[in-house]
Amino acid sequence: MSFDPITISLLLAAAVRLSAPMLLASLGELISERAGVLNIGLEGLMLFGAFGSVLGLQESNVPMIGLLSGALWGLGAAAILALAVALLRADQIVIGIGFNILALGATSLLRQEVLNPSYNAPSLRAISIYRIPVLDHWPIIGRAFFMQSPVFYGAVLLAVVLGLMLKYTRLGLIIRAVGEGAGAADAAGVSVTALRFGAMAFTGLCAGLGGGYLTIVASGGVFVDNMTGGRGYLAVAVVIFSRWRPLWILAASILFGCADALQYQGQAIGLSIPPPLLLMSPFVLALVAWVLMGKGKTGPGEIGLPFLRGQK
Repeated sequence: MSFDPITISLLLAAAVRLSAPMLLASLGELISERAGVLNIGLEGLMLFGAFGSVLGLQESNVPMIGLLSGALWGLGAAAILALAVALLRADQIVIGIGFNILALGATSLLRQEVLNPSYNAPSLRAISIYRIPVLDHWPIIGRAFFMQSPVFYGAVLLAVVLGLMLKYTRLGLIIRAVGEGAGAADAAGVSVTALRFGAMAFTGLCAGLGGGYLTIVASGGVFVDNMTGGRGYLAVAVVIFSRWRPLWILAASILFGCADALQYQGQAIGLSIPPPLLLMSPFVLALVAWVLMGKGKTGPGEIGLPFLRGQK
């Protein structure tokens, strides 16, 4: 196996680049889960965001508008999902799986009917890579961490802000209280339904932006059917794997990104592992995360449970 500095730098850079969509979706999922909602529909939200970003790009020819369009599509899709989960108290897992199937079919149909297959995207370099002066010349980590998309830097900043918000602000306390004991929070005057609706809307915004990153930054403005490839499910696993801590989510996303990058860089470093095994490696990590959910520190006390006023 080859572990020279250049090869390691390229592998790490690919891992960080591939981690950005999962990082954004995971940070959104964190807020939902902290509020007591297990948002299995994350995969569908990312798909709608991926489609919406390409549609916005084709209509405006401006990459940043494409990204914003993806975020808004994710927000709109999350609002529909929140109506079923937060207002109608539907089963969170069942409705989430059904929503993912709906998203897969709907985006496939919309791609055929709405998108222009011969569209030539403008230069995407401005939102695909930004070099941080001086730091980008550091050995190995310079290329990996300081020559990335501005979207990735924004996601890192968001992880820090969410960590501080959840720990030190009143809003963070309310979100955690609703996830731990919705009945007690309701008795204290908190609108549990409104807060969970807002948390899911924020999740949709982040997941839509993550889907937009996949199409605008990582794929050159091209949308294909099921292009998220299970990343929404992996993002749910990342949150659990990280014990619901934002900065740990950042580290875990890069770890999952490494597993994803091995699919493309494995042969370059001389790994003698069959490609199908490399392809399944992120999902093996996800299974480990689900197993760990039942051990050690558990998540929010009422995660996945619908809120019914007066029910103990």
